[in-house]
Amino acid sequence: MSDDALARWVEEVALHFEAGGLPRIAGRILGHLLVCDPPHRSGAELVQELGASKASVSAMARMLLTAGLIERAGVPGERATYYRLRSDGFEARFAAVMSSIVAFRPVADRGLALLDREEPARSARLRELRALYRFFEREMPVLFARYREERERLIEEES
Repeated sequence: MSDDALARWVEEVALHFEAGGLPRIAGRILGHLLVCDPPHRSGAELVQELGASKASVSAMARMLLTAGLIERAGVPGERATYYRLRSDGFEARFAAVMSSIVAFRPVADRGLALLDREEPARSARLRELRALYRFFEREMPVLFARYREERERLIEEES
């Protein structure tokens, strides 16, 4: 694959994550770290290879570290800090979303209790949202368990 084609693909990844709420440069960092060889990059390398400013790479690396998607990596004989994807980073992000879903149900329950004596139409939107969250709260752990059971086979199929 040419460097230009790979750069366009990294930008496609960046646009995908931008549509999900991440800054585009964070998506570029993720895209680049998904395919770079070796699988780690220093901040200075990310600045050069992505054509981004040092400040934006630094800020986005901190954000991605905090989000658990990347981690710091030491390279023997090097003083620079390197970054690489966390092996379970994306799975951990899905788990964090799941925690957020679980945490919302009591909030929805309290809202519905406040509207208990009101017309049902007034609480309809909240009941619908709680139903959605309850569905994901019930089904996501099952889905994660199935993924963990099938992960190795799925990865092998991709090879």
